[in-house]
Amino acid sequence: MEWTLTSLPIIQGPMAGGFTTAELVSEVSECGGLGSIGAGYMAPESLRLLIQAVKARTRNPFSVNLFIPSDVPVDTSQVEKMKQWLAPYYQELGFAEVPELSFDPGLFEKQWDVVLQEKVPAFSFTFGCLTGPQMQALKAQGVYVMGTATTLAEALVLQEQGCDAVVAQGAEAGGHRGSFLGETFELIPTKELVQNLSLNLKIPVIGAGGICDREGLDKVMTAGAYAVQIGTAFLVCDESGASKEYKQALLSARPEKSEMIKVFSGRWARGLTNRFTTEMKVHEAEIPPYPLQHWLTTPLRRKAQELGNTDFQSLWAGRGLGTLQAGSVREFMAKLTNPV
Repeated sequence: MEWTLTSLPIIQGPMAGGFTTAELVSEVSECGGLGSIGAGYMAPESLRLLIQAVKARTRNPFSVNLFIPSDVPVDTSQVEKMKQWLAPYYQELGFAEVPELSFDPGLFEKQWDVVLQEKVPAFSFTFGCLTGPQMQALKAQGVYVMGTATTLAEALVLQEQGCDAVVAQGAEAGGHRGSFLGETFELIPTKELVQNLSLNLKIPVIGAGGICDREGLDKVMTAGAYAVQIGTAFLVCDESGASKEYKQALLSARPEKSEMIKVFSGRWARGLTNRFTTEMKVHEAEIPPYPLQHWLTTPLRRKAQELGNTDFQSLWAGRGLGTLQAGSVREFMAKLTNPV
């Protein structure tokens, strides 16, 4: 079996939060890789416009990623307690009070309709599984489908479901853990996870986690991956939507500054340590579950980004820190494809 979706076995990680601009996604695809729209929190019509903008820039394949929704009850007392803990941070950034919890429980279904209507070339998903009808709808359009797994058990479920490939999210990967089986999750190194999955799956395995250069790419490919998925290193590219402060934090950080964080969203994710993660850690056990905590902190994080304040931003980052370099997508892709 070979990697046939793109000319290069390189996928730009689908990072939600406005970082995957039309320029970033299309340029990766133009260079022979697979650009990815991280649409987890995107308004449906914004997603539609972004898909159309990417299509206007490239005829090559690209992907859209969505988050499988979590049906969690709202514990009002828990939410109110969290708002009290968040109040000083909101006040520090100029808010009179903590905004009320606000989110659309039907967001995924609306995003999903846009994906089908716009007929995207590839689709990936995180935090769970598609339904049978959803998978069939994608297959009917000839869409290349990729699920996210952090263990062999999850990968086998995704293969059985009908995925064309599985993204093996290793312990080094930045952003939210894609775990969806059980209450706890394992942190398996990328190379080890890829080796295990490649020996037990019949579909391609895509290695993700800590890859930032040609040496890392070769290491994961040698372990049995058909392709690699890279996130953090693309965040510092010129075309990325990350703020200049976020980019600078990534460029100056070392691997030990990347830790597992729950306080921003209520779900474990890997990112850079900052003031908010340090001070809120004492409340870790009482944080409302994802996505409630995510929406409770969204206005704070958004305002912090506007102010260039990295103390209160969720600075997702993998372990591939210390060697990142600023530059264009084209320059980075050239470094990835040139022999070490």
